Parts: sequence; structure tokens; C-alpha cells
Amino acid sequence: MVTTWFLDETPGHTRLWVVFWIYGVLVSHLLFGAILLAFRAMTTPALAAFLLAFLVYTAWIMRTVWRNAFNVGNPVYGHMARSLTVVWALNAVLVSLFLLLGHVGKVRLPI
Repeated sequence: MVTTWFLDETPGHTRLWVVFWIYGVLVSHLLFGAILLAFRAMTTPALAAFLLAFLVYTAWIMRTVWRNAFNVGNPVYGHMARSLTVVWALNAVLVSLFLLLGHVGKVRLPI
């Protein structure tokens, strides 16, 4: 039997504010800011590797927020955190894709 580790609903033990604000918001912004700072200096394969690592981290954050969403006094905050994290993950995928396409598109073809 194959288990779907990503859809595991086992509750986590970390407070929601730590998972959402520290791991999700702060660390994600620091990682993405570092990618943007190095954008012009990186080769396309290096950029692709960094963006892939960022997306893997984003998937981990989404799963972690999902599992720890209700480690809070008011369950409404858990639903809000889940919704915002899913939207953030979709945004991260699209922005990463467009950044990679923009990096590839900056190469001039000899015509």
C-alpha cells in the first residue's frame, strides 16, 4: 500500500504562529530575497536549482502549516493560515517559473 505523506493529516506539535510567521513568512522571504539578489550573477542551471530548492521548501511549509493549523486558540486562524499558505505556494510556483523564463529569455540569439 502506498502512503501519501503529503496528505497525512496527523496533527503537528508546533505552534501555528511559529510555523506560519517564522518558517513560512520570514524564512521564505529571506530565501527568495537571496535568489533575487543573485539572479543576474547565476547561470540558468544554478538558478533553476535554487528555484527548485525554494519550491521544495515551499511544499514543506505548506504541509507543515496544514498539519499545525489548529495549534491555536481560535480555529478560524487555522483555516486562514491554510488558505493563505496554499495561495502563497501557487504564487511561489508561478513567480519561480516566470523568473526562470525571464532568465532564459535574456540570452541573445545570434541573428
